[in-house]
Amino acid sequence: MAKARILIIEDVRQTVDELRDHLELYGYETEVALTAPVGVSVVEQRQMDLAVVGENVHEISGLDILNKLRELAPELNIVLITAQKSKRYQASLLKSGAQGVLVQPLDKAESLALVEGVLKRSAKPARKRKRAVRIKKKAKAKARPGVKIKSSASKKVTKKKVEKRVKKR
Repeated sequence: MAKARILIIEDVRQTVDELRDHLELYGYETEVALTAPVGVSVVEQRQMDLAVVGENVHEISGLDILNKLRELAPELNIVLITAQKSKRYQASLLKSGAQGVLVQPLDKAESLALVEGVLKRSAKPARKRKRAVRIKKKAKAKARPGVKIKSSASKKVTKKKVEKRVKKR
């Protein structure tokens, strides 16, 4: 059984072959698109876990492809491939919405580690959402004394803070 479904959108055949072979060796199911429109249609038709996108695919910017994929599948993890080694440029790609950046020439171990890391981070969103909800509830309780919170630990903390506020008044 495949670990995850990964789409590779890149027009350099050597890069595609290296990355595909290496990911398949570790049990990932891969799809290849040598043009951006083909990659977009794959995302429309199939559920993918991760897309690895080249910096320029037949004169279409990797950021343009990233934005189009975000419109179609907001939950899709996207990693960009770039030849630029500048940390500032890589940071700008991450700010643009990529979950990771691979630098060419591709290092197999680094590529695998990045792909696994991105997929692990995306596998825990429910736990993070629950924690965020608890934090929001605590914040609301602090703002409005007397609001009850479901978890007993946070209820004790909130009661203490409410009692302190009441004493101050």
